[in-house]
Amino acid sequence: MFIAMERHEHTEITTKNPYVNTLFLKFIFHLFSRNITFLNCLSTIKSWLIYNICFCKAVVFTLGLVFSYKLAEKVIVSVFITYLTEYYDLRKAAAYANLEEGLSKLLVFFLIYISKVFSDHFVMIIFCLIVTYTSGMVIFALTVSDVFPMSLFDLLSITGLILVAVGRAGLIPFIRGFAVDQLITHEPDLQDIDVERVIAREETWWRVAWGVSSLVAIPLFNTSWTLRFRISASVMAMAFIVFVLGKRFYHKRESSSAATPFTTIRVIKSALLNWHIQYPSPPDRFFTEDENNTSETTELWPQVKWLRWLDKAAVIESTLEQNQQIREGRLFSVTEVQETKYILKMVPMWCAFPMFGLVLSAGNTFFAEQAMDLEFPGHLIYLILLQSISRETVSSLSTLLLSIWYLDEAKQKQNMVRIWAGMLVSILCCTVASRVEAHRLHVVAENELLDYPFKTIPMSIWWLAPQFCLLGLMDGLATGGLEDFTNDEDHLSLPMKNFLTAINGFVVTGIGSALNIIFIYQNTKYFGSTLNLSRLDLYYQSFAYYVPTLNCAYLLMISITIYRCSAVAQVNSSQSQIIVADVA
Repeated sequence: MFIAMERHEHTEITTKNPYVNTLFLKFIFHLFSRNITFLNCLSTIKSWLIYNICFCKAVVFTLGLVFSYKLAEKVIVSVFITYLTEYYDLRKAAAYANLEEGLSKLLVFFLIYISKVFSDHFVMIIFCLIVTYTSGMVIFALTVSDVFPMSLFDLLSITGLILVAVGRAGLIPFIRGFAVDQLITHEPDLQDIDVERVIAREETWWRVAWGVSSLVAIPLFNTSWTLRFRISASVMAMAFIVFVLGKRFYHKRESSSAATPFTTIRVIKSALLNWHIQYPSPPDRFFTEDENNTSETTELWPQVKWLRWLDKAAVIESTLEQNQQIREGRLFSVTEVQETKYILKMVPMWCAFPMFGLVLSAGNTFFAEQAMDLEFPGHLIYLILLQSISRETVSSLSTLLLSIWYLDEAKQKQNMVRIWAGMLVSILCCTVASRVEAHRLHVVAENELLDYPFKTIPMSIWWLAPQFCLLGLMDGLATGGLEDFTNDEDHLSLPMKNFLTAINGFVVTGIGSALNIIFIYQNTKYFGSTLNLSRLDLYYQSFAYYVPTLNCAYLLMISITIYRCSAVAQVNSSQSQIIVADVA
């Protein structure tokens, strides 16, 4: 019997052993696979850090200027209308706020030309811009302190607006370009620079400065206007001192052939003067200053049928000497002609954005004013940060998701989808803003506060959170899509991309601000002397009806046009490659 029991136990153990071994093997496999996953995650994080972060002493000294600029943007510029409405009626205050915004975008082109002419005096240009911006802040601080008589208030306000606009126009484009130049010197191979990696690293440092400035802006936002102006001006002055102290770490900035509006005009004039010239049969008749940018076809990039006549500006005329053609303004390089053609090719796309910019400018102007008389007005800074976070988040996530859904070859299609989505969100933003403003006016009427513009309305400021969030979403989708759409070309140089960015800003914000001023003075029935006596709900509602409809219809037409041009260009490129191969 004992032997039987021993055999039975032995049988149980042997029958359980395979199961135990299986569990043990599964445990080891899962542990190993988790370790592999963990190691893969660490490897991915490490690769991301190496790609996006580069410690550069020159950039660190530059961050102070970015920090001071962003601080002033959050506590002053983004809510500038709330300062102006303390002294002017709503229409005039909105006009001044939009004038400053539009002027800053327009002056960018002039400052790009200045940077090209005086490229060897970059630090001096930064100094002038800092002095200009700081002087504008000081003037506003003095006007608030009642140092000057009220009879000079209008003159001083306009002067301060112009100075701030000049400083804003040049400071950030110059600083960003300078930071990119410094990061380029850290590339392992200066002959083969990874521009996308350089831009990613510059944006990482930019986000660091944005985060620090946001933390400082929260307590500063709840102080008086006098203190805001003084602190912003002082921080900017100290940031410039730090910037100068790091001068020995800066690498010499090489002058670049940045595109300017004047170059575009002169290329068009040259093409008109050379109208009688035949298109070259051999590509070597095109004038090029760079051996790496020689044309292998008889039609220059971008190959758009209605722009081919511009190629004649780069054709060397047989009856004249080459130097004589250049002196007379009849001959330009292949690069200059290509850049001009690309700018003109983008005109249909840019024409779709002024009305979108009108909605964006209206939101940036009036949303802050709506918040000031509600409960907890100091929380407005959180709504401004919410708008910024939603804009940056949706811009990054939409790019990532669309790159997964579409092939890499369809980047233009991805950006078109982002623009369409931004236009659609603008409809929702206008609708939500109209409903919230109607509710605010209802609360004002119920509490008999129509004639008391500075009394607190019993309504939480967080009612405005959805429209601030939607404003950031539409900006991140449409404006971010436009930025990537215009700059997503390997043929474009870095200076050219910066120039296109300036055009994008002017088309969206500059023209949008001008249209907002025009619409405000045309629709006087919607605007009273104060916000409580105005009908912003109807103003927003009018945008929700006709602005997005016009944008969507126009985008449909230019989408067909752009894709047709892209298809023709791909066919021509393929045919030219076949011809070159046959000749070889």
